[in-house]
Amino acid sequence: MRKLRFLFQVFCMATTCVVIAVALFTTVINPVKSVDPVIMWQIPAVSLLITLGSLIYAWDRKMGKLELKIRIGVHYLWVNLVVLGAGFLFDWYQITKPGSVISMVFAIAVTYAIASIGSRTISARDAKQMNERLKEYQNGNKLQETPHYPST
Repeated sequence: MRKLRFLFQVFCMATTCVVIAVALFTTVINPVKSVDPVIMWQIPAVSLLITLGSLIYAWDRKMGKLELKIRIGVHYLWVNLVVLGAGFLFDWYQITKPGSVISMVFAIAVTYAIASIGSRTISARDAKQMNERLKEYQNGNKLQETPHYPST
């Protein structure tokens, strides 16, 4: 259940970030008069592939710092491969224009950083909440019902 929840959160963050990146590209970087509605299918498809890349992380044990760094690097490369590959296939950018490719790589880096910060923030919040509840339980206090807010 924990893994499924994590994957859903990654999917939601990836989708949100891709939508923002597409909005930025189509209105500021490379303005267009209209966006092809087929992009509404491309965005979740790309987000799903990005999400599947998150399965690279170990779930059954704690990872060392070096292993974690390597896995983050591989995951980042996976995200680049997926987004640049899909962007090429779906004509999101023009590979013959270096500025277009650089813009995509920059957008991927910024989006990855934002999603990583968001993921770590959510994880830290969840860990803090679990630790507080565990402490209450260990102190013999009755667990109080805390409001459940959907994670984004």
